[in-house]
Amino acid sequence: MPTDIASLLVSLTRSMYKTMRSVSPTCSFLEMKTLAIIDEQKDPSMKSVADELGISSPATTAIIDKLVDNKDVVRSEDKDDRRMTRVSLTAQGKKAFEKNRSAIYEAFNARASVLSKEELGELARILTKLQNHS
Repeated sequence: MPTDIASLLVSLTRSMYKTMRSVSPTCSFLEMKTLAIIDEQKDPSMKSVADELGISSPATTAIIDKLVDNKDVVRSEDKDDRRMTRVSLTAQGKKAFEKNRSAIYEAFNARASVLSKEELGELARILTKLQNHS
């Protein structure tokens, strides 16, 4: 049974990703996740982004390079530690992130509209419990 649930969650995630790709065909899932991390953490270090993504620093650099080339992200030197590089969203990057996030939320809400208010509450409770259990 848990395998079936995991499969359903993966399938739903894939569906949300496809929706995002239809809105912004040039933004990959990892790029979207990177934009989300940068938005949430407000000028994180490259290392912090890599740790949050769970990928190597060189892989993170490749993602950030593309986002910089697209003018969605800018790099800057840390004020206190010149060895550390920080990243932040540009106005264009913030707009792209918000557009993609809205598309994902709208797609999920459309799917969730088949659930009753009670079912939505139960789903939120269960997902929160799963998310908070490490």
